[in-house]
Amino acid sequence: MDPNNYSKYEFYVEVLNTLLVLLSTQLHRVKLTESNYFLEILLQRFSDRANAVVAKLLENFIEQKVPPPQSSNVVYNAYSYFFSSRQNSASDADTFPVADRSLLLMLLLATQSKILNDDETSGVASAYRLAFANLRDHHVLASDLEASDKKYHLISFKDLFGLFCQSLGIEERMLLFYVMLVENDSFRVYVLSRTDPETIYIPILKIIYEAVEGKTNYSQVYILLIILLVLSQDDVNNETIQKITVTNLTWFTERPLLKSISLGGMVILVLIRTLQFNLSHQKDIYFHTNCLAILANMSCTILDMHAYVAQRIISLFELISRRQQKLATKIAHDNSNEHSPQDIAVYEDMLSLVLEIINSILHHRLKNNTQLVYALLLKREIFAPLRNHARLADLIKNIETVIDYFHVRVSEANIKAPSTGEILDLIDQAARTWTPNRLGPIPDLKFQYEEEQDSREFFVPYVWALIHRRGFIYWTEEKAHILNEYRIMSGADDDLEAVHDTSGKA
Repeated sequence: MDPNNYSKYEFYVEVLNTLLVLLSTQLHRVKLTESNYFLEILLQRFSDRANAVVAKLLENFIEQKVPPPQSSNVVYNAYSYFFSSRQNSASDADTFPVADRSLLLMLLLATQSKILNDDETSGVASAYRLAFANLRDHHVLASDLEASDKKYHLISFKDLFGLFCQSLGIEERMLLFYVMLVENDSFRVYVLSRTDPETIYIPILKIIYEAVEGKTNYSQVYILLIILLVLSQDDVNNETIQKITVTNLTWFTERPLLKSISLGGMVILVLIRTLQFNLSHQKDIYFHTNCLAILANMSCTILDMHAYVAQRIISLFELISRRQQKLATKIAHDNSNEHSPQDIAVYEDMLSLVLEIINSILHHRLKNNTQLVYALLLKREIFAPLRNHARLADLIKNIETVIDYFHVRVSEANIKAPSTGEILDLIDQAARTWTPNRLGPIPDLKFQYEEEQDSREFFVPYVWALIHRRGFIYWTEEKAHILNEYRIMSGADDDLEAVHDTSGKA
């Protein structure tokens, strides 16, 4: 591509369009397993060029080049005369035609599975997906690259990350961020080692919060939750976001007077709101599993918890507990089989996780989270109904041990009608002599994201929906059968989940 020559730039755009059209046989298939001639050629015969293709497409995206001034030569004027509608169709949304088409083509190739010799797809990622692992930052030391026998393509991690921070609300860019985090260890380390995590966290939290408020675009929320889960797998990152203060987040309307809070506290608040929305509307098991997985990964690093965060954590437990008890009573007195023991098990799983999260905070950071202890004292009666629950009893016992210890210390002070500040001072003093060995053992909470082998059933329809939505190529919607798959799974998806390993191993 010659970025300074309009005719060549336009020709390059049409090459990208042509590739998308050739691959669009997949858009018209009823099932993903059906054959796609041109796609299979790219996946099989040209897989050896995957690294170079992905690197070039990614460079196109990072450069964000606008079309050069239109040519005035005779040939181009004739082209413009006969195909004037092509020129008039350009809109403000198509400001970077090469960058945008390169991104969509790259995502389409990256979400495919490898084609086997008998033309059947496998659960193995295509060479184009694996090519993302062979990208390196061009600021890396040359000696580090020379020490490896692999050939790497160099890009600017800084420029790429900057694009993500500025425009993560554009779904195809969000998907690219997801792929880069999952596939490229060097890029993930780069993101986690930055000293300004708020630049990526705040856009993510804002999009999730507003999507939940508007009850829209659940697919986007899924991907963003997975991104947060991947980031939460790093304990140093979890520590860092607890020490960064964010202020005046006008989009957070849940509590307008909340002027200042730690970035980690804001993550917790947005996740709890998402959980509550899921319990009331979506009721999707993977939705709340991923939210709780992020909270669990963060639990042992939480510092100086805000009073409102502590209240929301206890309120979440109270909400799930009430629903579990209500459902258990209903099943015991209802012979209609409307609800099954599996429904109860889902709520018990959630209760167990929330209790494990509270236990983890108390075990690792009680002295730094007096607001949580205060919230427990205020709501100590909500744990009594589950005291004898076979699965939850030990976790409840730990929490009540904390409650009893601090309740005695506050009572011994014998202050009539103490203020909140006075109680917090007493808790702070009592915490100095507290030792975690008073508590029983708790599981080592560690969640790690693993992409399912058949994840293309989620990603491929999603990418085609984004291509179709962009509108720079027209397809008859009635024949775009794969979009039906997207509509079905945009409200729920079984392929994005967190894998819990209580042994602490990945």
